[in-house]
Amino acid sequence: METKKIFIVEDDLMLLKTLQEILKLYGYQCQGCHDPEKAVKQIEHYRPDLVILDYMLPEWNGGELCSAIRAIDGFEYVPIIIISAYTKILFSLSDYGCDAILEKPFSIQEITRLISTLLSGKRSDSGLLPKIKTVIKNVLQEVKAKSI
Repeated sequence: METKKIFIVEDDLMLLKTLQEILKLYGYQCQGCHDPEKAVKQIEHYRPDLVILDYMLPEWNGGELCSAIRAIDGFEYVPIIIISAYTKILFSLSDYGCDAILEKPFSIQEITRLISTLLSGKRSDSGLLPKIKTVIKNVLQEVKAKSI
C-alpha cells in the first residue's frame, strides 16, 4: 500500500512540528509550512493526499487558503481539514470548501481517525466544483493583475 502524503499549514511552529512527528509515527509522509504565502506553491509541488490548515494564519485565513488550494488543477477532491480554536468561526468554514473542521484542542485519536476516514472515502463530482474552481481561478488572476 502506498504511503499517504499530508501537508500541514500551521503558524505555530511547535504545533506544526508536533503534528508532523505524530503523523509520521502513524505511517504518513508529512511536510509542513508556517507561511501561507509559500504554502500554495509547496502544496502544488508536494501533491499531498490530504491537507490540514490552521484557520488563523498571518495574511490569509485558512478558509481563503482552502479556496486557493481548491483552484489548483487536480486538487478539487483532495481532502482538506481546517483546525481552529475559534468556535464561533467554525460554523462558516464549510463555505470555503473544506471537508472537515476540527476544533482545537483536539486529541491525537480525533485527528488520526478523521484523517483515516477522509483518506478512505471517495468523493463524487456534483458538477458544481469545476464551476467554482473556474470562478476562483478568475478572481485570483484579477487579484494578481491588480497587485502587479
